[in-house]
Amino acid sequence: MAGAVSVSAQSLPYVPWRFGANLGLNYNLAGVGYANWVSDPARPFGQYIPKVINDGSGLGLYGGLFAEYRSRTWWGLQLRASYDMRNLTTKDDQSYLKPGGGYYSDEYKFNNSYIAIEPRLLIYPITDNGFHISVGPGLAIKSAATFDYTPEGGTARTGMEIPNASGVTYNATLGLGYDIFLSQPSEESQWILSPFVEGTWLMNQRGVDFPNLQGSLDDALSTVTIRAGIGIKFGKNEDVNKVSSENRFFRVSPPEDGIYSKSVIEEFYPMLPYVFFDRNNTAIPSRYVLVSSGETVDFMKMKGFDAEDLANREAQAYRTGEIYLNVLNIFGARMRANQSVTVELVGSDPIEKNGDVLAESVKKYLVDVWQIDPARITTKGQINPRIVSGTARTPQEDRPLVDLENRRVEFVFSNPDLARRVHVKAVRDASIENNILIELTTNESIESWSVRLSGNGQNVSYGPYSSDEALLASTGLLGTAERAEFRAEVTARTADGRTLTDAVPFELFRAKNDARGERYQLLFDYGEEDPVARTTPFVRDEIAPRIKAGSRVFVHGHTDNIGRPEVNQKLSEQRAKQTKTILAAALRAAGRTARIASTGRGESPDDAPMSNDQPEGRMYNRTVIMDVLPK
Repeated sequence: MAGAVSVSAQSLPYVPWRFGANLGLNYNLAGVGYANWVSDPARPFGQYIPKVINDGSGLGLYGGLFAEYRSRTWWGLQLRASYDMRNLTTKDDQSYLKPGGGYYSDEYKFNNSYIAIEPRLLIYPITDNGFHISVGPGLAIKSAATFDYTPEGGTARTGMEIPNASGVTYNATLGLGYDIFLSQPSEESQWILSPFVEGTWLMNQRGVDFPNLQGSLDDALSTVTIRAGIGIKFGKNEDVNKVSSENRFFRVSPPEDGIYSKSVIEEFYPMLPYVFFDRNNTAIPSRYVLVSSGETVDFMKMKGFDAEDLANREAQAYRTGEIYLNVLNIFGARMRANQSVTVELVGSDPIEKNGDVLAESVKKYLVDVWQIDPARITTKGQINPRIVSGTARTPQEDRPLVDLENRRVEFVFSNPDLARRVHVKAVRDASIENNILIELTTNESIESWSVRLSGNGQNVSYGPYSSDEALLASTGLLGTAERAEFRAEVTARTADGRTLTDAVPFELFRAKNDARGERYQLLFDYGEEDPVARTTPFVRDEIAPRIKAGSRVFVHGHTDNIGRPEVNQKLSEQRAKQTKTILAAALRAAGRTARIASTGRGESPDDAPMSNDQPEGRMYNRTVIMDVLPK
């Protein structure tokens, strides 16, 4: 996603051989089994006579060393050598009746420990992800097998050997783990943190005393354990391929004139010919700029909304969406200046079926405030607007958003020129002009790539990206410094699974002056089949002739927040790239070239025209914007 900051989303390094250590905690559940555990005249027929699923529990440590192999596909292998404590505290409370009723409750504390040799098959459901499933058998070699016995009301006996204890037994384990890479993907030596949880069954810890009555698998001493722990492992990143400085696979282009504070732009602002209404309300919403009749004199000039003497006019700072939110006043002023033009106000309301009432609200404002002759304004109400927002494929959870977009009044002028763009001179905080352009220059097939910028006490990661260029926000990198050195490190994963990495130094410095440029915006209708193709004549015939040779052009695509974010991200990238191609072709045909970079912002608010919170914001964000900085 262009411009998104991410450290963990990049492709994982390939580390086939890994070596490390585990440390965990066992929670043990006991199945003790019928046996002659102690010689006690008060308990003459053995202990744990009834078969019980769980006789008690206990805690124990687990830890050891391991070696591991990870393939490039779904599988891996691991071999552990571990110290495994299966301590238990149990009660035999169902074997012997007391004279007065109830059962004696005798306590047994088992101190069991083993050296476990455990091969594991590792299964990675997602190939380029650290999550894995582990499964496998194991051999357990007895290290200690003693127990303490405390009969109810009697004297404790401690340190007794478990009778008939197995010297070697076996277990079965199923677990889940996740590898967290602690090192940068470009580093050859990789350290990996691997938390895990497991369930394991240690069987046949002793032989049976009554072979005709019980089985060694389920009615002798056995322990089911739930284990949680963490592993630390290291290995070599096998497919790091250091590219020589003479053959770098990417290019870095920082802002050549420095980091601007402000940007003064001539903007050709498209006017949506709509007024949107809130749910359950037929009044014009308060977010629109509404004036009194006394404030209409020279309104356009005072607001800077006309193109007269624009070169000598001082730039104004407009709030986000302020130009559009004056739509009623801009259209009112234009109608007053063009007395022959008429307008039809088409109100649509699929929610409350009040389209005619909405249209009358707008008419009343134009008549009362701008003194437009009522005979020049006709109104009409209908269910859906002429161009409907939403389709049958719109997700159900987004239906309320498109319904609000369709609750609007459209201006249909007898002379379409009255809905023309507003030409303004605006000043705003510089943003897109300060972006750092990273371009891939290799012929390799690159699947994904990420960037890390470091320097001046900063360390910021961007990506991953799938296109061949990205614009990185430089906001905050300079801090309070006037000038600083930085390093751009790019790590790319090729289609055949290799990793390319290299670093390039560059410098950022503060610009002495404000940026000067122009801005053009293309608006697209909801679900429009090929909106960029529709706007080709405007790009070719209106925008391209104004761009001087050698200019820098930033083309950025945006979307609303309806639908899936990943689809919107891809759509914004495609539209920006298509617009870049059309603009470059038009400039070549005119014998000029410019440095054009494109990026898609998707639903991100970065450099977006408006917020997606309101219907007009979503419509303005279905867009491609071209910011032009003349040379």
